[in-house]
Amino acid sequence: MYKKPFQKSAVLVLAALIISGMFMMTGCGKSYEYTFGDVEWVSSVRDGSSVRTIKDTYYYSDDWFSDNPSSENQELALASMQLAASCVSDVEGNTGEAFLKSLGFEEIGYSDFSTADPDDCSYTWARKTVGDSTLVAVVIQSVNTGSKQRNKVWKQNFTVNDPESDDPSGEHYAYAVAADKAIDDIAALAADGETTFWITGQSRGGAIANVLSARLADKLDKAKIFAYTFETPATVDADAAGNYKFIHNYVCSDDLVTHIPLWGMTRYGVMHDLRTKETDGGLDDMLTSLGSGAAGMKARIVTDDVVAKLVENLEAKVPSRAEYSAERTDKWKDADGKKHELTYSYQEAMVRMMDLIFRENSSGTLFEDLAARKGDLDEATGFLTAGVKAESGGKDPSADYWEAAKSLYAVLSEEDGGKLPVSEEDLYKVVRVMAPVLISMPEDGGEPDAELLTDVIGYNRELTYSHLFDTIIARLKILAPEPEKAS
Repeated sequence: MYKKPFQKSAVLVLAALIISGMFMMTGCGKSYEYTFGDVEWVSSVRDGSSVRTIKDTYYYSDDWFSDNPSSENQELALASMQLAASCVSDVEGNTGEAFLKSLGFEEIGYSDFSTADPDDCSYTWARKTVGDSTLVAVVIQSVNTGSKQRNKVWKQNFTVNDPESDDPSGEHYAYAVAADKAIDDIAALAADGETTFWITGQSRGGAIANVLSARLADKLDKAKIFAYTFETPATVDADAAGNYKFIHNYVCSDDLVTHIPLWGMTRYGVMHDLRTKETDGGLDDMLTSLGSGAAGMKARIVTDDVVAKLVENLEAKVPSRAEYSAERTDKWKDADGKKHELTYSYQEAMVRMMDLIFRENSSGTLFEDLAARKGDLDEATGFLTAGVKAESGGKDPSADYWEAAKSLYAVLSEEDGGKLPVSEEDLYKVVRVMAPVLISMPEDGGEPDAELLTDVIGYNRELTYSHLFDTIIARLKILAPEPEKAS
């Protein structure tokens, strides 16, 4: 007498599963119940000044979070990166909110995205009940369309050492400060019962997520944490990195960001190579299928050689963390006989450079603007190469670098309508750090080689190829293809 009601219930359950797009699948040797759907995320390949949105598909399973957090899950990695790419705004109905709702999250909130605090971070959080436990998602933001936000976060990237300390060691200063400012609010999202955290972020967002995840594990010893970061710069000295196997960091060797800061610094957790023969081979086709502007971009330049040379030159110029933030004073006499004296640090110079790169009255980046005026750079390049040659020979290059800075300042001022948010002295500081990095001296002597400078100016977009949302997601989709839906 129970046969008909049972059959009716089974039909209703099956219908509900089909409608919601949920099916039992076998992946990585385990049986997962997947949800399938559509997601939109912000492309980090811009079309001029406009922001493009990529329409993608996703698959997801709450069952992932019943696994051991220390075990790598490439499927969860893909969903994590799609989430990071979608969570770039707190405007109502944004792509991140829509994605989280489609994943079943019941509460969604944001940090203060408009804060003027130079040391904090922005993030999206969401919470839902899974069985008898609570799942909390935290996405640290790395991309924002506002120039002031981009300026602020890049200043954080270059503030490696505490400006007030004489001991440049341990964690990356700015990432640690941002994580410390967020940790209490994020820890408070934990429920009274069992709580699992899903933490993700890319680039600077990944770096803060990396430090935050380690902090959270120390603060909430009973919480289960799944942390996935992407193209993350280094966050901590190797001897202080501890043993946080639940933090999974995906990096590409041809991405300059993943090589800095230098000086033996690393990340909390485990490193995974996102760039493989498989992901390189299928990457262009996957980018094309996503409709990404990055498709075909890689072929224009061999980024491995350029990145390797930039890292080599940077390490030669700034061989230690202490050297990076050490105060120095340059004195010189210019071509008019005027005496100059300037006290600064390399860290200060790099932070100040962000005001130049992300100035509000510019339509492009610093290197894009220089590329547009490359015919006017011959004078500046001449002074730069002269300065590099003098410096490599043990002579004072200050006067040459000053003339280079003045020449560059004139070109950029004209491009920016006569006004720059930095002074000639600020630009001199940048030139003093970057000239020997962008212009190489042959090992056997001879004349300086400006080819690297030309490559960086001409191919600045290609040099960020592996750092892009589009490229990271495309690689992950190759590594973790969508499971077949049950018929």
